[in-house]
Amino acid sequence: MNEAEKLSRLADIVRSGVPADVDAAHDAAERARFVEAVSRGAGRAGALGRVGSWLRASPLWSALTGRPRWSFALAGGAALALALVALWPARPLDYAVEGAPSAAGRYIAATAGGEARLRFTDGTSVALSPGSAMRVVDVDAAGARMLLEDGRASLRVTRRPRARWSVEAGPFAVLVTGTAFDVSWSRGDGTLRVDLHEGSVTVRGPLAPDGLPLRAGQRLVARMREGDVQISSGDAASAADPAPKALPPAGTAAQPREEKTIGPGDAGGGDAGAVRPEGSRAEGAPASPPTDGAGPAAPAGAAAAPSWAQRVAAGDFRAVLAEAEQRGLGGVLERGSLDDLVALGDAARYARRGDVAQRALSATRKRFPGTSQGKAAAFLLGRLIHDGGSPEAAVAWYDTYLAESPGGPFAAEALGRKMVAIERTAGRAAARPIAELYLKRHPRGAHEPVARDLLTP
Repeated sequence: MNEAEKLSRLADIVRSGVPADVDAAHDAAERARFVEAVSRGAGRAGALGRVGSWLRASPLWSALTGRPRWSFALAGGAALALALVALWPARPLDYAVEGAPSAAGRYIAATAGGEARLRFTDGTSVALSPGSAMRVVDVDAAGARMLLEDGRASLRVTRRPRARWSVEAGPFAVLVTGTAFDVSWSRGDGTLRVDLHEGSVTVRGPLAPDGLPLRAGQRLVARMREGDVQISSGDAASAADPAPKALPPAGTAAQPREEKTIGPGDAGGGDAGAVRPEGSRAEGAPASPPTDGAGPAAPAGAAAAPSWAQRVAAGDFRAVLAEAEQRGLGGVLERGSLDDLVALGDAARYARRGDVAQRALSATRKRFPGTSQGKAAAFLLGRLIHDGGSPEAAVAWYDTYLAESPGGPFAAEALGRKMVAIERTAGRAAARPIAELYLKRHPRGAHEPVARDLLTP
């Protein structure tokens, strides 16, 4: 049933309260006016106003409201018609493509000699740099979902209530409601760059499972090959590109070297201790270098050395590892603070020292099982083992994390990775129930395409 047929049906509903002695030709003309009035409405408010005006101006209104027998029927039919129009789905946005003569369907490719531009009916514009390619995956009344296949795009998104836009690039997604930003993606080296000029956006992906918010003037660079994410001010990045300080998010994937696969039962667990909000930084004692007696105390009045957490935030991973080994890795794991264990585990993962990372994460779970870091260590251990080539062993760790932190920051990725691991080890049929659960809990999660594919007959 098309739009005109639906509107005509609304007219029939209103007519259900009209007496039989109304002239048929006049009634048909009035119904045509009703359909035309609503069809011309640009939105719900316009449609409601036109329907109301049509009803009040119609000769039927004055003719029938004077007849008690029919006035209630007419009022009820009118109210029903107005309610249906109010609930009528908002019209999806439309867009036009400029500068891309070879655009096919929703695929737009800018030529090597000039840029292409998309102009949406709400005022949003997307400029594709020469040689770039983009696909418009979906468009609705709230916004659009676009896939930047390669190259650079500059977006100026009109701010509207309930607007929803996203630009996907490789495994990343930039989520936005109304703002101005540039995004580039290189398939060759797996590098994403986002320059935010106005408003705010959130970047999600394998290196940022919880989402990284950006403010106006900031630049984000994510390198899949190196496994790190960097955020800097736009001015600093322009002055020395690329030289921003590394800010690797919690949960960044790391490829372990030779290591012993550790199961959940080998690293402690339980719910001892106070449960605090989930987070990626350690809680408890203030961060400081390990005090296991292996190093000299700082002279009185001397400036305090940067903590391990501060060094990790600055990207100095190898210095943290070198200091831990100099002081005695065993002593750090047995007596170091929670802050230091978390920083050591992060440094080891970012530096591709999977063996040290597993030991640090296992010590965190054993010594601080009730903290958010102790629980998060279960997920990180699972991911280390999964990325190391043992998806079946990783599933137990994902289950442990989901049992201890069902609403934790890694819950979506843990369930998504479990789904992938089950598919790989037990087949599609075994993974389908997990895919259904994933879509129910995380309908817009990073593993949503995989889940939908598993459920496709």
